[in-house]
Amino acid sequence: MELKLVDNIDSNINQEALDEWMAYRAEDLKKPMTPRAVKMLTKKLLQWSPGEQMRMVEHAIEMNWQGIYYVEPPKQQGTRQTRLIDDLTDTSWAN
Repeated sequence: MELKLVDNIDSNINQEALDEWMAYRAEDLKKPMTPRAVKMLTKKLLQWSPGEQMRMVEHAIEMNWQGIYYVEPPKQQGTRQTRLIDDLTDTSWAN
């Protein structure tokens, strides 16, 4: 079920994310969205980038939620160039 929203909607909406969410609501939850709910969701999603919109939709589906909520992205681990043991045994500073 695809619904194209063209009424005053910015091109920053991730249509794929919106379609996935609407399909999930209709097929998995058996709670299809009304046109008003779609407008409200679109307004909410436009607060974030298209990539963030998809991340939020995917997370909500994964958690089996009935609504979209902002959740902080997972923290990235630091990018170590050396192993800890190498750092602890490094004596190059003493030269």
